[in-house]
Amino acid sequence: MNVFIIPSWYPSKNEPHTGIFFKEQAEALAHVYSNSNFALSTWGSHDKDLLLYASEHLNIIPKLLRAASKQPYQKQLKPNLTEYFTPAFTWTRKLFKGNINNIVKANEKHLKAFEATVGKVDIIHAHSAHPAAWVAMELAARYKIPYVITEHMGPFPFDAFRTRSGKLSHWLAKPLQNAFANIAVSPQQQQTLQQWGIPNVTQIPNLTDESKFIPGTGGTKQPFTFFTLARIEEGKGIAYLLHAFKLLLGKASNVQLIIGGEGTQLENYKALATTLGIADKVTWLGVLDRQQTIKQYQACDAFVLPSLHENLPLVLLEAMACGKPLISTYCGGPESIITPATGLLVEPGNTEALYLALHKLYSNYNKYNPGVIRESFCSRYSRQVVCQQIMDIYKAATRSNL
Repeated sequence: MNVFIIPSWYPSKNEPHTGIFFKEQAEALAHVYSNSNFALSTWGSHDKDLLLYASEHLNIIPKLLRAASKQPYQKQLKPNLTEYFTPAFTWTRKLFKGNINNIVKANEKHLKAFEATVGKVDIIHAHSAHPAAWVAMELAARYKIPYVITEHMGPFPFDAFRTRSGKLSHWLAKPLQNAFANIAVSPQQQQTLQQWGIPNVTQIPNLTDESKFIPGTGGTKQPFTFFTLARIEEGKGIAYLLHAFKLLLGKASNVQLIIGGEGTQLENYKALATTLGIADKVTWLGVLDRQQTIKQYQACDAFVLPSLHENLPLVLLEAMACGKPLISTYCGGPESIITPATGLLVEPGNTEALYLALHKLYSNYNKYNPGVIRESFCSRYSRQVVCQQIMDIYKAATRSNL
């Protein structure tokens, strides 16, 4: 099986965590299916030097100069996994369709290079309907290759992909309508896609590498630590968490909150913690690399994600793999992850409910068994389990193309 993977966003030097799960899924597939060949096709979709905004017109010339130094490359990530890169600018779809034609050309170049090495591509796998699935649709038509889409957009669709009449933009509708299969990462997202009239929707969750995310060896330490890791934006519910944590401190003083991540609201939320009088109990870690993230999961007592909307948040899976109990919200994906044995769910945006969950978990911590939590993860979200489901879709698509 030769698989050509197109991620809509991908890690870059200035955005090292963006789309990291696309890369990790490809690495997992290559690990589980060592007799197959996989390619990752990238063009700098979220590289700041390749994103041209009209509002930043003074920076366009410097970006053009910096982009000139970016050279195409191919990199062997594993013996059967190759990463391809050819730089292509991205700008508003209102002007020359956002440069989609050149983005397609960059990916076509990679497809030909991959085929020159391994033979004909059997399946194209696009991650998210725009722009990757549009590219996949174009290449599939030219080279008679089936394609599948895993949709990660949440909430679906973003406002930018609705027409004035409220319909789905053709940028999403066309590739989704023509795909062999559209993969939703959570039951809630599957239902949403079907409500929009998207055909051939199946549900396969995201995966996490259980060999990297493992329980720590130490016991519970004092103070009791709640950990969260997210983009520091309004949609992640951090403000509600800070208010709820202040209420918890009124009942349990020997607790602390550690927050990882960065975003536009970081300074505002730091100021809020100071205003609430809890700044000495809240630690802000900023951006964490993979190893730092794993250490924080292992060192904390519980993980909290108070988001207002999620599809299938990987941070919950990573914390579960490390055997940690969870607190999250009924906001899409979390309710398909968390069971009574693994944590608690509350209504999003409800400070009182979030406080009660923090207090309940803190007070009943011994009822949560790290081994049971990790097994719940492994049985549903480990590499072998999820990769098998993906490969089954690939095989079905290739059979349909005979």
